[in-house]
Amino acid sequence: MAKLFQIIPEEFFKPLTSRYRQEYADSILLIYNTFKPEISYGVNREIVVKELTVYFDADDEEISFDEEHVLRDARDKANAMIAQLKKCGWLEYEQVEDHRLNVSLMEYAIPIIESMDRIIREQETEYQGLISQIHASLRNKESYVKPYELVIMGVRENTERLISELKRLNVSIKRHMDRQTADMDAAQILDHFFEYHQNIGSKAYMRLKTSDNISRFRGAIIDGINGILENSDIMGRAVKGYMEVEQQEDEDLAYDALITILTDVKASFYRLNDIIEEIDRKHSKYMRNAVMRARFKLSTGNNLEGKLSRVLDHIAERINENDEDIMEDSGEMLAELASIYPQYYISPESLRTVPVSRAPGKVDRISTAEGISREERIVFREALKEKNRKKFSRKKVDAFVSELLGDRKKIGVDEIPVECRRDLIRIIYISIYAGNRANCYSIKRSKRRVRIGEYELPFFEIIRR
Repeated sequence: MAKLFQIIPEEFFKPLTSRYRQEYADSILLIYNTFKPEISYGVNREIVVKELTVYFDADDEEISFDEEHVLRDARDKANAMIAQLKKCGWLEYEQVEDHRLNVSLMEYAIPIIESMDRIIREQETEYQGLISQIHASLRNKESYVKPYELVIMGVRENTERLISELKRLNVSIKRHMDRQTADMDAAQILDHFFEYHQNIGSKAYMRLKTSDNISRFRGAIIDGINGILENSDIMGRAVKGYMEVEQQEDEDLAYDALITILTDVKASFYRLNDIIEEIDRKHSKYMRNAVMRARFKLSTGNNLEGKLSRVLDHIAERINENDEDIMEDSGEMLAELASIYPQYYISPESLRTVPVSRAPGKVDRISTAEGISREERIVFREALKEKNRKKFSRKKVDAFVSELLGDRKKIGVDEIPVECRRDLIRIIYISIYAGNRANCYSIKRSKRRVRIGEYELPFFEIIRR
């Protein structure tokens, strides 16, 4: 697997950490937007220079990109900006047929610029759109001609994006919670609350719980994944598609990789409830904290709570401004009215471990009774050995299948002798352990069912590796 700086230059991020990082970021996004009407990420260099010149015209400050040449003219700044971005690997020059010079974005820079653009615009994802795309891909029977290319790849990509966007919403709520500080006054708390309600509460969270409720299609999506896993024909075509797209020569490795992809998608949809519950908890906590802080800050009336609030605010201001003991010059009357002393306790955020004091219990007497006898110990040990002999471990099942196959390359499940329920359970373990590559066998499933004695089960072939 390639590493990041094997693809991008070492100085790629240097513009975004330099003294003029804001100018660099603005210029990168301006150039990116200049390319939008074009058929490719390339445009005449003069057009880019004009756009950057207009940007630098609004600022008369001097700029020195190399600490040697000080630039005052807007066009000089624009040309220097293009040269610096080219040097750091964001742009390249391309000469076209009429001898004009085009400026092109490097292919690895495009997803990074798109991410910068989404961060600035705070673009929200339509969760239901992702869910419906996954559902539609699994329901489209025509796409199963090439199940890996037309179904599984899209399902995996959209599932990963859905989980990522839900986690992003979770983190954004936490970020708003962290911005709630004790230094905010009532007006700032209300402004922050309405900003949260506009950007998160009614924009993303409410849509997640109503119109974009992702539970609507979850059952059908899980059934669709199970349908792929249980259909040997679809899995066969998917394995071939995986080998072709991912250039995997080993069919068994391709099959294992497909199983991993599909089970990961299923696990992601089973895990959605946990993510949404965490989002619910953080949303409720934010709303509760905002209301409690606002109520405390707005309690400035003549009731007892309001008076205490004003007194405490006044004392806090005195302490913060003078950093002195306010009780020294407060007078005897104030000292009699109130006593201020520190409170020491271990909060949930404390790094100190809460000590647990536990008095040792009183022992009445120590038993002198003997343990089990030697004969009982032998019987107990034999019972454990017998229990272990009856266990269906992977090695025992593998040895049984090896003996069952003998010199044959494959047998059907209906050829396995079944005389009791234990024999039927062994067949189940044969199916379960088939995915282990350390075994001497693999199985090929089918949709056909067979009857063995009193039992009916899906037919599969046991094939020697």
